[in-house]
Amino acid sequence: MTDPTDMPFQGEDRPSESIYQGERPAAAVDGAPVTTRLGQLAEPEETETDVLAARVAGPEDHEGMADLWRATMDLPYWWFIAVGDPGMESPAAAKIDGQLMLLTYTSAERARHFAVQNEMVAPEEDLRAIALSPQELVDTAEAYQEAEIAGLMFDPHLSGYFIPTDQLGVVWDAVHQA
Repeated sequence: MTDPTDMPFQGEDRPSESIYQGERPAAAVDGAPVTTRLGQLAEPEETETDVLAARVAGPEDHEGMADLWRATMDLPYWWFIAVGDPGMESPAAAKIDGQLMLLTYTSAERARHFAVQNEMVAPEEDLRAIALSPQELVDTAEAYQEAEIAGLMFDPHLSGYFIPTDQLGVVWDAVHQA
């Protein structure tokens, strides 16, 4: 994997074909299929993390946050859309609310859905993706911090919850000690 600073959509000179154009994508209305120039795209099935993220009442909801992060940290893998040359891929990132975030997905299906929805790949194309265990991300959090990655945005086109990079180890320890 290349240095995380090799990711696209950094800084003010990001290419005009940015999937965000400075904003998060609009959510689908009431689970209706999203229409792209490639056709309709059905929403992925709701998952435990979607339900838990929707239940969190706010930053003071410690129990809800603990449940959400326990479920997220217990996933076997976190998925990323790969960018860069084959063999030198990095996880895709985007500037969201002025901060560089790794676009993180709770399943390969969700990464693919995002990529097709944003016309990064055609529905019949294979998606180049990276799967890392949560522990791998926790162990390398310092490298991402040094690369000015502010956090990880999970399923940005669906539930869109996030964690600051500097909190990965703290949250990992908290949910695995409980």
